[in-house]
Amino acid sequence: MQDFDPRKDEDRAYLAAALTAYALGLKTEAILSRQRRSPAEARGRQIAMYLLRTALGMSLSRVARAFNRDRTTVAYGCNLIEDCRDDPDFDVWIEQLAVGLSSVVVLDGAAVEI
Repeated sequence: MQDFDPRKDEDRAYLAAALTAYALGLKTEAILSRQRRSPAEARGRQIAMYLLRTALGMSLSRVARAFNRDRTTVAYGCNLIEDCRDDPDFDVWIEQLAVGLSSVVVLDGAAVEI
């Protein structure tokens, strides 16, 4: 079994998908799936991609590779989620997810003291 490494883009994608899935009551595997899924699962994937882009500052290309998607698909999803932030309740919710994700990911290989 391979160890989880939050510095790897694929593991960051898994973490964002798991956090999003938990928040939406979905399965992580459904968000990460390459198959067409329900609109709720597609929205979950868009949220997870958006979180990687905004909370962790990953480029569209890196997010696309991590989710095994095209860069334009990621850009489209991120734009949809950005438009949803006009709703104050959604804005607070997505910001809380972003803080949660960024608080558990080691950025730039910085050591974490426990």
